[in-house]
Amino acid sequence: MDEMLKELQALIDKYKDGTPEGVSDEQAEKDAERMSQLTAEIEKRTAADAAARESRAARIAAARSAIDNGTAHQVGSLPLSGGVNARSAVYDVTDYSAAETRGFLKNLATSAGVRLVEGNDLNDVERTALTAMEQRAAFTVTTGNTSSVVPVELQSEIISLIDNSTALFSDVTRDTIPGQYELVRHKSITKGDAAKTAEGAAPTDEEQNVFDHITLTGDEIKKTVKLSRKMMIQSLDSFRTYINREVSARCGVAGDKIVLAKLVDGTLGMASGNKINVAKAGTLTKADVMKALSLLKTYGNPAAKGVRIYANQSTIWNQIAAIEDATKRSYFIDERDDDPTVKGRIFGSIVKLEDNLEDGVIMLGYPDLFRSNLFDGPVVEAVTLPDGSWNTAINGYMLYDGGLAVPESFVQLTVGTA
Repeated sequence: MDEMLKELQALIDKYKDGTPEGVSDEQAEKDAERMSQLTAEIEKRTAADAAARESRAARIAAARSAIDNGTAHQVGSLPLSGGVNARSAVYDVTDYSAAETRGFLKNLATSAGVRLVEGNDLNDVERTALTAMEQRAAFTVTTGNTSSVVPVELQSEIISLIDNSTALFSDVTRDTIPGQYELVRHKSITKGDAAKTAEGAAPTDEEQNVFDHITLTGDEIKKTVKLSRKMMIQSLDSFRTYINREVSARCGVAGDKIVLAKLVDGTLGMASGNKINVAKAGTLTKADVMKALSLLKTYGNPAAKGVRIYANQSTIWNQIAAIEDATKRSYFIDERDDDPTVKGRIFGSIVKLEDNLEDGVIMLGYPDLFRSNLFDGPVVEAVTLPDGSWNTAINGYMLYDGGLAVPESFVQLTVGTA
């Protein structure tokens, strides 16, 4: 095309001021015929290119539509050795992650007796995606885990909802190791802690630390969501939203309670000396909070989030926010952010709403130093209730455990009642 355009432009330039001197009529006639040929061929090729672009755009639009609605078929890459050039190779661009989730939810709805508006039958892509997911799980799911396999996309959505609605459970350090998990507890530095030395001199004492190694096996979290007969017809999206919301809400509360229980556990929780009461029962003062903060230690372990303070609604607004200076101004700063559990700050530390704490009980410390592990889950499965109620139970399950890596990294401050 470029060569033809150059040739046509040269002929146009040649005759732009009329027939050049020395060019015969016969040559001028031949040049005119050549210009006509070039113009016709260029127009033909331009039209063909435009038609090819429109056809390609239509094919891409159709393919994207098929991917979005789950009707695309899996195809392999055509081998280049078979004489096919790279531009004509076909690649599978189906979103199998979304297909896994759709297929899982359709099967779950069928098990629960829920009729989906879009239909409960799996299409070819969803069936292929679920088969691949089960094959992958065969290499990673142990015999100790549940046989149910939940798509990673759905698990991530549930965990995200849990983290957005819980304070302690979302703040603590959480691993996802499926096998054995060991908690290393830094109990103390008995000798050789940081000390001043002369320039260039070696430390006077070698640091000696006391550690405990505790193997965690996991606490089971089992929560049930009941679907009434009135909810037996739903769209796929509304069913997905409902399952995610209800399972995350129930498992999140249970996970939060496990963290709270482990914080005060004699083996995995805070040091006994870090469980303190206020000086005057029922009254929280600046001195009480300062004493609690002074008991916190990290022993040099990283704690990026810093100190956070946890309490329920009543304790935050009736006790923490009521601490005032000599001019009757509250030390508490009502400072919200995108996290709905954040209610403000006091003495530089974030105050978070923790509904699972009792009135008059405050937990404060370094959430990074609570080390936990989600061994399994979230798992979601349907069970028909045998009580004749026409209700179906959607069970949410997680296997979770944890404890404090540094026993002095948290304090329980009990305000109590006057």
